[in-house]
Amino acid sequence: MAKLVRCTSGCVYDVAVDLRAGSATFGRWYGLELSADNLLQLYVPVGFGHGFAVLSECAEIQYKCSAYYNAQAEGAIRWNDPDLAIGWPVANPSLSERDRSAPTLARYRQAPAFHI
Repeated sequence: MAKLVRCTSGCVYDVAVDLRAGSATFGRWYGLELSADNLLQLYVPVGFGHGFAVLSECAEIQYKCSAYYNAQAEGAIRWNDPDLAIGWPVANPSLSERDRSAPTLARYRQAPAFHI
């Protein structure tokens, strides 16, 4: 689903990664700082992965989405995959179990759902 993301409290580094099969920009990422102070927003198109790192003590993120949340459609890519080389401004983030065990981009690309 597409998302429009903003940070209404605190500050985050927000990233979108092109995960569209066959895309000329597959695996490329874009990141920027979103904060309550700078009022920037990031549009994440359909077919892109999305992640963020909290840079402040705490943060609140709001999404406008093009569809309802569907847990079965959710996926993840390893945050520090060297093939992506995302320039995260955080060296040792606190991660959920899902994010700790997320596959690499290469493994994600081999999944049957990727080829639909």
